[in-house]
Amino acid sequence: MDAAVNQHRGRHRGEHRDPVGTALTSLWGLGHIVALTLLGIAAQHQLGTGHEAAAPPARSLPDHEPAA
Repeated sequence: MDAAVNQHRGRHRGEHRDPVGTALTSLWGLGHIVALTLLGIAAQHQLGTGHEAAAPPARSLPDHEPAA
């Protein structure tokens, strides 16, 4: 069979119109982009200069006694 006659040789029937596969691939890529963005934001927040040490504990007593 000549390649000029069958341009889609080696592809499965209906592969060129697979909206579900395209949607899943797009969702997979978008999920990775969102995950990397959130990890970057978390890392930047942890490594920021404003968070060099933990906040000191409160030195005053609470306003009321805890219920027993």
